[in-house]
Amino acid sequence: MRKIFMMTLGLYCAVALMGCKADATNTSESKTAIESQTSVSETTDANLAQSSEDAPIVGGWSISEKLSPSDNSDAMRAFDMAVKNLEGYSYEVVAVLGSQTVAGTNYSYLCKGIAVTPDAKAEYAVVNVYEDLSGNAKITGSLELLEGKDGWEYNEGSAKLEDNADAKKAFDKSLEALAGANYEPIAYIGKKDNSYAILAKISTEGSDSQTTISMVYVTSTDSGAMIDDIKDVDIAM
Repeated sequence: MRKIFMMTLGLYCAVALMGCKADATNTSESKTAIESQTSVSETTDANLAQSSEDAPIVGGWSISEKLSPSDNSDAMRAFDMAVKNLEGYSYEVVAVLGSQTVAGTNYSYLCKGIAVTPDAKAEYAVVNVYEDLSGNAKITGSLELLEGKDGWEYNEGSAKLEDNADAKKAFDKSLEALAGANYEPIAYIGKKDNSYAILAKISTEGSDSQTTISMVYVTSTDSGAMIDDIKDVDIAM
């Protein structure tokens, strides 16, 4: 009996010892797995942080405070780069309308364009250019301002409103009864009978003030002038 008892006790100790080893192994594996997951998590967090630091700041479009090409040398450098190999069509930048910071910069321009062909007539368009971080630039889109407007003709002369007496008189007269916004004329775009299309920068007043680039359509009348319509121009295209 004593012999059988000792054999049973030995067998029990062996089983218990194997269980302890298994628990130790499982604990070690669990600890290793947790350490591995923690390491991966820390590495991922570090990579995300690094990626966040390296990523370009992306924002919305901002309308230029100063519209003159002479006040926007960076924008004009990008434009000249974008059109240097353009053939069959020429652009004159009338105003730099706005910009957007991306991985590089997007610029928006008001341009007077004309095809390099006999008897070609001028057109006005919003033209967008993208300049990458290396200084390479290309045209990314354009929008003709009077496209689809039956009977309207583009202004062939100076784009400055002060150089177009009838259009300026009608524009100024139409604003006399308006309040709560500032209308800064950018360019005289075109005409239809006694109506004039003028691109303007409009800034509203008050706590919810905002600024837009808009086409203002004005009609001259016997008693003065009135605004027929105002259409915002999406320079983001």
